[in-house]
Amino acid sequence: MQSSMRTKSFIVPITILLAFLIARGCAQQGAPTGGPQDETPPKVLSTDPPNYSTHFNTDKITITFDEYLDMGNFTQELVVSPPMEEKPLVRMRKKSLIIDFEEELKEDVTYTFNFGEGIKDLNEQNVLMNYEYVFSTGDYLDSLSVKGRLRNAFDLTIPETPIFVMLYRSLEDSVPLTEIPYYVGRADKEGNFAVNNLREDIYKIFVLKDGNNNFLYDLPAEKIAFLDTSLRVDGAYFRKLLLESGTYDSSDLQPDTLRLDVDTTGMSSDSITMLLDSLESLKPDFNALYVDMFMFEEKSLNQFISEYDREAREKLTMVFNIPLTDSFSYSPIIPEFLGMKDLVPEFGLARDSLTIWLGDTVVAAQDTIGIQLQYTVYDSLSQPQLKNDTLIFVFRDPSSKNSKDAKENEPEALNVSMVRNRGKHHIQKDLTFTIPQPLKTIDPSKFELFIIPDTIEVPVSFTPVQDTAHIRKARISHEWKEEAKYKIVLYPGAIQNIYGVTNDTSISTFQIRPLAEYGQINLTIENVQDTLLIQLFAKNKMVRESTAHGPGTYSFGFLEPATYRIKFIHDRNNNGDWDTGKYIEGRQPEKVEFLTRDMKVRANWDHNATYVMGSNIEPPAEAENISTEGGKEDPLF
Repeated sequence: MQSSMRTKSFIVPITILLAFLIARGCAQQGAPTGGPQDETPPKVLSTDPPNYSTHFNTDKITITFDEYLDMGNFTQELVVSPPMEEKPLVRMRKKSLIIDFEEELKEDVTYTFNFGEGIKDLNEQNVLMNYEYVFSTGDYLDSLSVKGRLRNAFDLTIPETPIFVMLYRSLEDSVPLTEIPYYVGRADKEGNFAVNNLREDIYKIFVLKDGNNNFLYDLPAEKIAFLDTSLRVDGAYFRKLLLESGTYDSSDLQPDTLRLDVDTTGMSSDSITMLLDSLESLKPDFNALYVDMFMFEEKSLNQFISEYDREAREKLTMVFNIPLTDSFSYSPIIPEFLGMKDLVPEFGLARDSLTIWLGDTVVAAQDTIGIQLQYTVYDSLSQPQLKNDTLIFVFRDPSSKNSKDAKENEPEALNVSMVRNRGKHHIQKDLTFTIPQPLKTIDPSKFELFIIPDTIEVPVSFTPVQDTAHIRKARISHEWKEEAKYKIVLYPGAIQNIYGVTNDTSISTFQIRPLAEYGQINLTIENVQDTLLIQLFAKNKMVRESTAHGPGTYSFGFLEPATYRIKFIHDRNNNGDWDTGKYIEGRQPEKVEFLTRDMKVRANWDHNATYVMGSNIEPPAEAENISTEGGKEDPLF
């Protein structure tokens, strides 16, 4: 009995001590660090058959990695060149990627499997970028390449992926519309592309942002790029071009290793890698042809209404996919008493939208308005024909209101927007008056303008006019005096909208900005071969445009301090606008260039820059103060 008790008394303290130590340990624990984050992409351990095999005659590929893969977007990323009519089946078995072929391989062809961003580890999503598995069903591996870079033609930005670069052995213009390519590559997120493992031949090249993943240019909104000529892919020809360019001499050009005329069947990956060392040691220029290509979307011929609504009783809004042509017309059909005189049109600046204002409150009170539209479309033979569309606009008040409530909510006075920019007005701009609805009349006798040289207000002679380009604006043109202070007064009834609502008394004072607050850009351009549109942008908004017909210096004065981007458009058809391309006509989009750097304009400074046309196909770099060759900037005033 005593022995049993001693044992018990010994066990209890030990249990308490262990519990204390565990509790103490738990209390001191923090969030586990887990060690440094894994940033290493998956590594290929082995391939079966070996990568870069010749005499390939199996129906599957097995690629084993050092970790498990995430197969989330694998099938979208995998690109096989030449493309297969039946897409291979892809599956994972533990850490091995298995690709089964669903069709018989072509004879004497080098196949390239490019995995894009599809190979990434399961846990950290680290990507093994653009891993390629290559094999040949013949005696050798073709190893020529077409490489290059893609940019959007309109602004030289990088196109959004996925984009496919496709090569055709047939040189007919129709092949991108009717046939899948013989070789295909992809562009990366930087716009760079490579179509590898090509045999010597002459190819047509076509770039496609494929909207339905069928390798055919068969959707009108698909972005494309093409070359005007075919490509001669030939190693000896590449070397000849390099020698003629003067960039390299004959000592740089190593023996022709463009074809691996060796049977690699049964060789290990390491042995094949050693065999390919000569290719890897060569500069890419020695076995690749480089091209820059510019993507665009063809102008849609068929007009359609992309959206329409009636957010307010008096306002019918329509948006179109392309600008309206002269063939466009409209007419009211519901209610029957509605006539053209009851409709006031307001077209958008680009003429791709139309707002119809209902001419009076009686018409606007109608819950349902029907409008018939007529515009030009094209049939399957590209022949124009007129199409009729009927739009029904229904308005329902958001809450139940009787006529008395509606009358109480009618505006008592017209809101007129005048001077902005904290009372500072640009010396070269008209003074504008903007109202929310179309303007019906202005009464010049109810406008007054004063200049205030000191404390005395001196009347100024002027004439307010309706803006012929904007139905909701009036303006005053005047030769403003630098740094002078002005006062504008609008008395009741100065402006009236089409619903008979007029303004209350409105008084605003403003000051003309001094010339010292403006800067100027003097741009000298050389090597001008086309009519140029020179455009200045600030915060993506075009603020100035000028036309250049030859070399010289073009000045842009009275610029507010800001960062400006200068864009050049080669206006080859002299229509004053940038024009997109048309593939079937072989017409490229009009060329675009930018000044190499954005310009940061300072107040009271004259900024000088020189640009040689054709010297830059890059978007501009970050802003800097561009000045004269001597490193100085010249005071403007």
